[in-house]
Formats: sequence, C-alpha cells, structure tokens
Amino acid sequence: MNQAGSQGSGPGAGQVALRGSARGADDWADLRPAIRWLAGRRPVLAAAIAMVIAQVGWRAEFLSRMYFSQQDFFNLDFALRSPLSWRYLTYAGTGHLMIGERAIIWVLARISLYDWGLACAVTLALLAAADAAAFVALRTLFGERPAILIPLAFYLLSPLEMAALGWWTVALESVPLQLATLMALHCHVRYVRTGRLRPLAGAVAWVCAGLLFSEKGMVVPLLLLALTSGFLAGGGAWAAGLRRALARHWRAWAAYAAALGCYLIVLATSLATSVTRPRVPPSAAAVVTFGWGLVRNTLLPGLAGGPWRWWPVPGSWYALGAAPSGLAWLSLAAAVLVIGASVAWRRVAWRAWLAGAIWVAAADLAPVVIARLNWYPALLALDTRYVADAVPVLAVCAALAFLPLAGEPAAAPAAGISAWARRPEATRPVPAAWRSAAAAAAVIVAGGSAWSAVAYRSATTGQPAARYIAAAALAAGQAPAGTPVLDSALPPQLRDVTSGTRAVIGPLAGGRLRWIERPSGTIDGLRVFGPGGRLRPAWVYGTASGRPPGGRSCFPGRGGQVFVPFLRAAPHLTTTLRIGYIWESGAPMTANVIYGTSVEVLTFLPGLHTAYVPVSGPAGGVTVTGITGGRLCVGDAEAGGIGPVTPGGAP
Repeated sequence: MNQAGSQGSGPGAGQVALRGSARGADDWADLRPAIRWLAGRRPVLAAAIAMVIAQVGWRAEFLSRMYFSQQDFFNLDFALRSPLSWRYLTYAGTGHLMIGERAIIWVLARISLYDWGLACAVTLALLAAADAAAFVALRTLFGERPAILIPLAFYLLSPLEMAALGWWTVALESVPLQLATLMALHCHVRYVRTGRLRPLAGAVAWVCAGLLFSEKGMVVPLLLLALTSGFLAGGGAWAAGLRRALARHWRAWAAYAAALGCYLIVLATSLATSVTRPRVPPSAAAVVTFGWGLVRNTLLPGLAGGPWRWWPVPGSWYALGAAPSGLAWLSLAAAVLVIGASVAWRRVAWRAWLAGAIWVAAADLAPVVIARLNWYPALLALDTRYVADAVPVLAVCAALAFLPLAGEPAAAPAAGISAWARRPEATRPVPAAWRSAAAAAAVIVAGGSAWSAVAYRSATTGQPAARYIAAAALAAGQAPAGTPVLDSALPPQLRDVTSGTRAVIGPLAGGRLRWIERPSGTIDGLRVFGPGGRLRPAWVYGTASGRPPGGRSCFPGRGGQVFVPFLRAAPHLTTTLRIGYIWESGAPMTANVIYGTSVEVLTFLPGLHTAYVPVSGPAGGVTVTGITGGRLCVGDAEAGGIGPVTPGGAP
C-alpha cells in the first residue's frame, strides 16, 4: 500500500494532474463547441459572421499597405493646433461639415500622432460595425433567411469601397455614414412595425449620427420615407402608401425634420469658415457629363464587379476607376436586364430601384454638382469614392426588389397576368433556369469584385509616405535645438494645398526646429527636408558665381562696393539669392544688395556667415554697396530656387 501510494504521488502522476488542470483552465477559451452550436442553430448568422471576419481581414491587409496622405496631415495638424471646441468641430475647411471626424482625429492626434496602426484599428472597427449593421438591417427587413446572405456578400465584396477606405479622412466620413444609414433603417422598420417609441428614438439618434459625419446624412430620412411608403405601408399604389406613411408615422417624420432643421442651421453657420462655397454649375453639359459618366463608367461597372483596372493618380496613393468601355456597356445592359427581371417577378420592385436612384442623385451627384463641378467633370466621374456610400443602400434596394419582406407570403404561382396585376405586392416564382443563371451571374460578379480589389491594391501604396515620415521623425529628433529649417514643399503623396513641411513634420520635432518660411537675412546652417525625409543642408540651384578670379578667396571690392558676376544669367523663376561672406569687423554692418533692378538692405554680421535675400527674375550678378567700417569678403553667390543638397551634389 505504501508503495502504491508512493507511486501515485510520483512525477508521472503530477504530470497527469498538471495536464488535466491545464485542459480545464483552457476549456473556457475553446470556441469550437460554441461555433458548432451556432452553425447548427443559426447557420445564417454563423455564415454572416464568417463573411464579415473574412472581409475585415482582407481590408486590414489592404490598409497595411496604405498611410496618411494629403488632407489627412492638414486635419491632424489642425487638430493639434486647436482646442476641442465647437468652433473647431464645425470648421468646414473645404466645404465639408465633419463634426464626428474632427472629434476622432482630435483624440487620435493626441494619443499617438501619425500612428497608422491605431488609425487603421479605428477604421476597421467602424467597418466591422457597418458590416454587422448591414446584416441586422437585412434580417430586420426579410428575416434570418439564407437569401439575405446574397445582398450582404454584394456589400462586403464591393470594390467601390476601396478608394474611400484607403483615404483615411474619407473613410472616417463614408464608413460611419453607412453604419448610421443601415442602423437608422433597422430602428425605423422596428418602429413602423411595432409603433414603439424606443426604436424611434434609436432611429433619430442614428440619423443624427449620420449627420455628424457627412452632409449626405440629410438624405437618410428621404430614403426611409421612400422605403416606408413603398414597402411598409400596407400595399396598393405608392401614392396611397405615401399618404398612409405620413399619417401613421408622423412622429418619426417630425423628429427627422427637427433634426434636419437643427443641422441646416449649423451647416449654414459653418460655411462661413469654408474656402469653397456652393455655386451654380458651369454648364448643363458639365452636369450631364459628370452624372452620366459617374453612373455609366463608375457606379454600374462597380456594381457588376468592376472596374477591373485603375488609373493611378500621378504622385499619389490614389487611383481612379478605369473600366473598359465594353464593361461599361455590358454593366448598363445587365442593369436593365436585372431591373426588368425584378419587376417581372415582383411588381413593386421598381419602387426599390427608384429609391436607390434617389439616393444616388441626392447624396452622390448633387453635392459634387453644387460644389466642385468646375474641375474636369469627366475625371471627377471616375472617382469611386463619390458612390461608396451608395453600395449598402443599393444592396438593400436589390433585396427589396427580389425578396418578400418578413411576414409576407412566400412565392406562389400566379394565375396569369391579370391575377398578377391585381396583386402587385406578390412575388412570382422563379424558374430553375433563371435561378441557375442568377447563380452564375453572382459568381461572376463576386470574382470580378475580388479581381478589382486586388488590382486597386496593386495600383496604390502608401509606403513611400510612411518611410518619409519615419525618416523625418528620426532626423527631427536628432537635430540640434534651434536648427533653422526651411518650410518647403512636401513629396506629392504627403502634399496638400494647405500644408507644407512645417505642418506635417513640425509636430514630430517637439519645438526643436526653427522654421523659416522664406529665407531673409543671415541664416547659418539652414536645412531642408529632402525627398527621402532626411534633413539636409539647403542650397540655391540656378546659377552661381563660381570661384573668385585669380585664385583669390574673395571677389575684389573697390570704393565701398563689391560686384559678384554669375557664370550665366539667373533663371526667370529665381526666388532666392544666397551670399557666402566674411565680415572682417567687430560690429555688424548694414549695406545695400543690388540684384537686377531691386535693392534690398542686408545686415552683415562679424565672421563667416551665409545670407539670403528674397529676389525675383533674372540678373547677371549681384552688387553690394555702401560698405563701411571694415572689409567684406564675398566668397560666392548663387541665385535660383532653394532645395536640399543631394549626396555628391552641391557643397
């Protein structure tokens, strides 16, 4: 007995007990039983969760290759310079009231500046929420049936989302708007069906949330009215349904109208801070060119799985849709066929398509027409970000065109055209051949969507911008305190019309750098950020004096003046004159610098220094006059444009 007991308490028994306790500790983390239960009891929900996870993972891989760019840097810099005030939140800038985006940007700028991983995490969280909202809205409308996975997949796979998702500022506008639109639809449908005020409060809150992120949120109540009157008002003619919807659900329309009224007041006030204002389109032809181009060349090919190929914007991480002409016409024909087939099987389907068209016209076409149509309308029509928000709306509309709502009778054979005409809300049966054709078309669209998304990923990248910022942050941290740095132009991927080097790199320096907007006077050790983000000495490129004649170290002076000729005339676009000098005196001296027809006053400091003078236009040389109290040795002079010294280039 003692031997057995000693064996039971030996090392082997301890290892068995340890493994058993480890398994018990890890049982809570084993999700397989829950997954099997979910797949068995709620297969549609399980499939939707798997689809959302796959889509978010795919988009995460795409975003890992992107980075902040252009307007993102302006918004981050503006957030750093501003307190979290109502004035900051309602600043319109380029004509967009983006209260929600500004709040998110303000917080993230202070948590971790230029942290692309953190920015992507926020974007992906919003995207996952919008995906879940799409499933919730479809389930609310049609019930948890397998058929709703088709419009859900259409939304998740759409390549029209790629450009908007890769531009961080645009993603913070588009994705929350989609989330708010879908959740407002879900809550509104629940209110219409139950009459309870709690879903109505949720719908109003989501409408307000959409307005916080985009002016397009003003179209959400119009969409809710169109869908309510067309599909949730008891059947019959649409006009009669509209009257019933307005009468029965007046509380909802009054609440939405109140929210819109308050928003319009804020919007009108904020436009005073905008550099762009609503304007009359330049011509009717421009409106037609943009509208027809956006629908034919961008929206419809995108809905059919296109555009298949993209045109990268030079010097940018962005790309425009470049659908082949054949795909554009094929997608137009397919749209006509799908709409006709939907109306044949479900007579009220045209209402869904009209509701979708209203969204596209009011939310996607109208804002561009009244704000920025004066810039190449044919090119604007190729920008897929304008119609990214239409994808979830059109997915819901397509489902309404083909599927009966939850609680409606299933498809039943119609006793001829006359019987079908008397039951406009009924859904006719779909022949097996048409089902097979629809399945094949769905596979083709899904494959095209995946191909288009991969093509966009291959055509764009934000890695040059990321490498530039990393190098600039390192250089700014290593520079001695007080280093003078020229506020110069940025590489194209980082550049915005309102931001320069100071706006983008300045926050990384922590106040260590002394920024020079335009060099003037004596500035020793002037630096400028080069193309790779490295901090390099500044130099003036254009024309130079060369070495002084006769092997001397200074250009000769006579009668209180020094003339320095250039080897060739300075270029017409000259902006800066650089003078390398030694002032052999113990006190500063002020003299005149003559360049062409202009005369500038310059103070020369004792010792070896570099001076800069703002100039313009060509000249054959520079003359310094009025020299008194000592000897001025001018060793060299250059005129032209200022830039960084390149390795192996100018001294």
